Amino acid sequence: MIKIENLSFPYALQDITCTFAQGKLIGIMGANGAGKSTLLKAIAGILTTKCGQIWLNHRKLSDLSPHEKSQQLAYLAQNTQIHWDLSTYDVIALGLLQPHSHNKALQKVRSMAEKFALASLLDKPFKQLSGGEKARVQLARCCIKEAPLLLADEPIAPLDPYYQIDIMQQLKALTPDRTCVIAIHHLSLAYRFCDEVILLGNGKIIASGATQSVLTEDNLATAFGIRAQIDPLRREIFAVEKSANQCAAK
Repeated sequence: MIKIENLSFPYALQDITCTFAQGKLIGIMGANGAGKSTLLKAIAGILTTKCGQIWLNHRKLSDLSPHEKSQQLAYLAQNTQIHWDLSTYDVIALGLLQPHSHNKALQKVRSMAEKFALASLLDKPFKQLSGGEKARVQLARCCIKEAPLLLADEPIAPLDPYYQIDIMQQLKALTPDRTCVIAIHHLSLAYRFCDEVILLGNGKIIASGATQSVLTEDNLATAFGIRAQIDPLRREIFAVEKSANQCAAK
């Protein structure tokens, strides 16, 4: 479980207090600049918390050693760069927490590659992959770590529709054994797959909790300045349009 108390960062987050349930797929949503990436980086321990506190399973994040953090979580940033001349196999293998025998490492990497439809690319240089292929490789690198907490900053943004759905299915399948927290813009896929949502606006929490209670017409209008139709039974958000009031305000 992740518990956040009174977390603030200048120009980014203001007095954030919330709890992330264990074993759930949780979406962090909001307009550009709402504070999604900052919140993920704070939970990952990349940003030092000066105002507020973050707890991972009843321990302060600030009290964990780098090794303990590495065991507890995996973090996928936006546009993660690989500057070395590595193969797809090598990049996925970077996620292994400890040294393995050649055969065991090979087995683990191949298994993860199969899961993310990357088996045919294992020998290909990573730099020659498409943007969507690179995104799937990086996610595979994080998942092979088997950390109980996976944090991913817009993991489906560079993907085509088929793999957007596929990756959301893969993330959902990781639960309830793992907790997955992702920043996501895709309203329909978040509504369909996420168990819970934290909706941010101007660095503050607009709403948090079960997805269908958070992604309402009123909250979408507040967070994004849009109108949308919502079908709770089919778990769909559709007919999205700019709000007339928002257009007038601009």
